[in-house]
Amino acid sequence: MDTKKRTIGMPTLAILVIVIAMLASSTMYFAYQSRPGKSTGTYTTPVTSKFYSIPFAGDVVALAAGSDTQTSVASSSSNTITVGGTGGVSYIPNEALVSVSVLTEDSTAEQATSSNAATTASVINALYGLGISNSSIDTQGYTLSTDYSNCYASTTCIPQITGYSVTNNLQVNITSSIPSQLGLQVGRVIDTAVAAGANQISLTFSETNSVLAGLTNGALRQAVASAYSQAQTIASSLGVSITGVVSASEGSAYTPQVYALSTFSTAAAATPILPGTQSMTVSVQVVYSIG
Repeated sequence: MDTKKRTIGMPTLAILVIVIAMLASSTMYFAYQSRPGKSTGTYTTPVTSKFYSIPFAGDVVALAAGSDTQTSVASSSSNTITVGGTGGVSYIPNEALVSVSVLTEDSTAEQATSSNAATTASVINALYGLGISNSSIDTQGYTLSTDYSNCYASTTCIPQITGYSVTNNLQVNITSSIPSQLGLQVGRVIDTAVAAGANQISLTFSETNSVLAGLTNGALRQAVASAYSQAQTIASSLGVSITGVVSASEGSAYTPQVYALSTFSTAAAATPILPGTQSMTVSVQVVYSIG
């Protein structure tokens, strides 16, 4: 039986050698590219990364091809006009707040507080007798303080306790829709309280909450109208139009009429009180968008 050896021809062998060489070269190339960098002493040359970024809505992103830096520019805010407006109302008050205080002084704290308690009780009872209800009287403050000797004229003087002072402050609320009647009632409260021992009086006129709310709303409407008128004038001068309101804030400036009536003696005649015209001013700040 004849056996024949199979041999590889020269053309086939040459092609096989070329393919093996190409595979080896490609493997070495990619192995080199995958290294983090070429080390030279202690310095490593980094592999440069190039990237692109997807911009967010409303932003303008500039990225140069082949560059390692990215520049982002935020979009500008809407154009606006900010103006302030004021509004005011005048009214005749229907409420009076009478501050009635009893101040007593004595050599000891116990004697000062005891004396003050007796006098304050006398004042409250007198007000009850005038027809003032318990719900219209409330305590606004109570203080007990130490009195010292005067050392202003001497640099070596040591202040010494000379006594004690006690103050009990009551507030009496009186309401009436008739100004003359309101003034008459306030005068009676003052005279009665002083006759019973009160020695510090102050008075504030106001409005009841329900009436005050209506007055405030009217003043606010005036202030908003004033702000809008100013914004329209500015926008027209600039050749633009008001497109909406961005924000608005309010600040009230209430100016009640205050009477300070301090006395340390019993009133000899009826105290005349004439409620005058009060005023209320409110302000607003409005930011309008324009286009």
